[in-house]
Amino acid sequence: MSIFWTLSVVANGFAAIIAYALTLLEGKQGLTGWRFEGAVTMGICLAGWLIIIDFPSKAGNFLKPAEKQFVIDRINDDRGDAEEDKVTLSKVLLHLTDWKIYFWSFNLMSSTLPGYAYSYFLPIILRDGMGYSQTQSQLLSCPPYILAAMIGLISGWLGDRWKIRGPIIAVHQVLTAIGMLITVFGKSNAARYFGAFLGIGFLQFCVPGVLTFQANNIISHSKRAVASAICIIGGGVGGIVASCAFVASESPSYPTGVWVTFALSMTSVVLIIVLDLYFWSKNKAAKTGVALIEGREGWLFTL
Repeated sequence: MSIFWTLSVVANGFAAIIAYALTLLEGKQGLTGWRFEGAVTMGICLAGWLIIIDFPSKAGNFLKPAEKQFVIDRINDDRGDAEEDKVTLSKVLLHLTDWKIYFWSFNLMSSTLPGYAYSYFLPIILRDGMGYSQTQSQLLSCPPYILAAMIGLISGWLGDRWKIRGPIIAVHQVLTAIGMLITVFGKSNAARYFGAFLGIGFLQFCVPGVLTFQANNIISHSKRAVASAICIIGGGVGGIVASCAFVASESPSYPTGVWVTFALSMTSVVLIIVLDLYFWSKNKAAKTGVALIEGREGWLFTL
């Protein structure tokens, strides 16, 4: 998941440069710049539709029978739900009663909020708040995302090695919030740009971290589908909050948006602590044989 997201982070880092390049294509072949971007996007989406496989049982000739069975066995060893689990209305309503899903959705909202904020407003902060030109602002927006890609890969590797999710996400959200405060309230351009590196650098792991945190602690395809949908809704709400909290009249410091982001990030950290304490208590009971988790013998929550 970290590798997948890191690729999008790197692409996002070059978004400002690509945007500048698209302005140079304006009017070429009688087309506006954004049409070139749309053509490339549509081509990639078509290739993805033909290439990406959603599950081993539907791999067709892409996987040999032995390879399909190997993947299915790995899924069963991990969470025991390689079997088909059809989504029905009754299952959806049942899964929606699980309070943990809404915690993860809030975690994702508080993770996407600063991401949207930096994407929308970092060039403005660099231009109007730090005095750089339009072109310089676009170019200076790129390097923090390169750092974010490296940190995302390292954090993903550490999470797998230590078999934890929540604590790493919490640390990243705290550092992201601190970075945003420095970006806006720093006394010098160097300090504020450092804040952008800190905020963006530690921000980008949070989204794949939360999605993995959720997926690791859910059994059955139907429940995972419902939980993923609720999480993605939370992520979208983060974009809505960013567009409302970071108001143009407060440019280039955006104090309301910054403090809203800080408050939601700290709330998310508290929710992660609550989740991990709950998971720890359930794991302790399962290890002593007092109770089963999700009705599966030997299955434990990932903290």
